[in-house]
Amino acid sequence: MDDNHRNLFEEFIQGGWIVPIIGGIAMFTRMLVSDNKLHWVEQIKRVAIAMMATTAVWFLIEPTDISSFYKAMIYGLTGLISPEIISGIVAFGQKFSKNPEKYIK
Repeated sequence: MDDNHRNLFEEFIQGGWIVPIIGGIAMFTRMLVSDNKLHWVEQIKRVAIAMMATTAVWFLIEPTDISSFYKAMIYGLTGLISPEIISGIVAFGQKFSKNPEKYIK
């Protein structure tokens, strides 16, 4: 592992670990205000997905020069809409795999 990745990993251990909690709380809050009655397993899955998505976003935007306030907003929104983000990525991947020539010119 090179120094840049090692430093980013060390930053995550020192304080970035809070980001998945922010994403999980955002998803938990969304489920609390929703009228949908979800099984507890589905609830755990959604919170876990939100936590994983916000972790991935943290690794992408942490090295950038964006205000901490905006980063926190991005993390919270990522956790809040993580099911839609993951569904969109999967849908794009399926379309791409059917016809990659359409996207690669």
